[in-house]
Amino acid sequence: MIDRTHTGIRCTTRVLLRTVEGLLPRGSQGTVAYEMDNLDRHLILVNWDSGFSVPVFPNEVDFEHESVAHAH
Repeated sequence: MIDRTHTGIRCTTRVLLRTVEGLLPRGSQGTVAYEMDNLDRHLILVNWDSGFSVPVFPNEVDFEHESVAHAH
C-alpha cells in the first residue's frame, strides 16, 4: 500500500548509498514522494535533488523533522 502521509518532507542521506541510478553521497538531499511496504520491508521513494528517484530504507536517511522518522 502506498502511504503519502509524509509526501513533501525533505530528507538527507546518512551514508553513501549505491543505487541503480547512481551514487548518493552522504548528505545528499531529496523530497519524499511516498512510502510503501514491500515484501515486509518499509521503503521510502525519494525524489533526489541530483535528478533521479530511488527508494531508500528509513534508517538510511534523516528527515527534516526528526519526529516524522520515528512515527513508524
